[in-house]
Amino acid sequence: MEAQTANTSQVDEFFADMPSSPSALLSSRETLLTSTEVVSKIDEKARQAREGDNHQSAAIASWLTGDYTNAISAASNLDASAEMTSFILGSSYLELDQRDPAAEVLDGKHATGDQALNALSLQSMLCSRNADGFEKAFAKAKLNEADQLYFTGRQKELEREYEEACGFYEQALELNERHTNARFRLAFRADLHGDDRTAVRHYEAFNEHLPIPAAALINLGLIYDDNNDYERACGCFSAVQRRDPSNKLAKMYFADAHDSLNMFYDENAELKEDQMMKVLRTPITDFELSVRARNCLTNMGISTLEELVSYTEADMLEWKNFGETSLSEIKRLLVQKGLRLGMRRDDGSFMVPDDFDAARSINLEEELKWMGPLTGEQKEALELQISTLNLSVRCHRALVERLNLKRIGDALLYSEEDLLGMPNFGITSLNELQLKLKDYSLRLRSGRGEEAFLG
Repeated sequence: MEAQTANTSQVDEFFADMPSSPSALLSSRETLLTSTEVVSKIDEKARQAREGDNHQSAAIASWLTGDYTNAISAASNLDASAEMTSFILGSSYLELDQRDPAAEVLDGKHATGDQALNALSLQSMLCSRNADGFEKAFAKAKLNEADQLYFTGRQKELEREYEEACGFYEQALELNERHTNARFRLAFRADLHGDDRTAVRHYEAFNEHLPIPAAALINLGLIYDDNNDYERACGCFSAVQRRDPSNKLAKMYFADAHDSLNMFYDENAELKEDQMMKVLRTPITDFELSVRARNCLTNMGISTLEELVSYTEADMLEWKNFGETSLSEIKRLLVQKGLRLGMRRDDGSFMVPDDFDAARSINLEEELKWMGPLTGEQKEALELQISTLNLSVRCHRALVERLNLKRIGDALLYSEEDLLGMPNFGITSLNELQLKLKDYSLRLRSGRGEEAFLG
């Protein structure tokens, strides 16, 4: 059944008549949390409730949005024997991976009159590795059909019948596509078996519903990190930290992923700088300039783009007969190459402008002369979009999103060694790209001085 779309007015209606049982609260979360606007409204309700010492509303509102630390703080002031209190405390402790207090709160709660609380008690036993207790409690617990299938799957896992277990999880999802635990176990089992695609599909499905379980975000972040997608990995870990700043795992993983991201950008910047330095070696005589501008540059002893961008605008205007007209002409030339005046730093190195694009700044045929004379078909292929190659997602992302390449010819500016030096471009991607290029009678330079023999 599709969840009804909630708006902020329904938030007021919810708090005017709050659920009295864990099952009703769980059901309300699924229908109520449909947008970030709703979450913000509930967060505001929680803040107001805390300020007014309305512990019941504060506990429920905080739990709804996944603010489990504040949920525990508020619920600790409520009747400890109440099923709602046990549910909010127990589930919050589990989400924060505080298994011992969760087990204490949920002890003996597997045989209550509320199915959601019963299921939570069983889940706590599994998290505490209390297999014997789980087996005995599961035999007596009253559960809804989806939970019954899920815990049967967990029972099969204890018996090491993993394939059968996943079958029960799939059935649980067919009955309730938002069954968090069943989807998490399917993702977890796929991850263990190296099936990243299935694992990511299930973990990413959690993004469609709020709040997103911290464990799902951390595991998804680790898969992104393993696949060198450091930006997404950082996003997952930081999302956990925003809700739970004390989460040590998220903090540690974020630091590692962020360091890797910085290292990637350092290597990417190095490749970009190498391409720019090739452009800067271009002689001024290769460009069409007015006689006045050309003579001025000759008188200044400027013969390459490297020498030209070493000057600032003020430096240029100090020279005799070099006026605003010539300056504008020079600046237009540099803009076409993604360059500008004043690029040389005090230490003699050159800054790389953000809008520098090696592809538009380099004569492809000149750069690829190591391949020998190009046929008409090869020249046409160089101008085709990289998407024409129909590469895998990982390979395409590395070339287009990371290196900002557009044409097939742009990729040939990099050697095999250049690409393999990128953190997210391995031998599998290299072989795939080479195979696709072969269809157009093109190939990458090995990077081992090959051009010296073919030029």
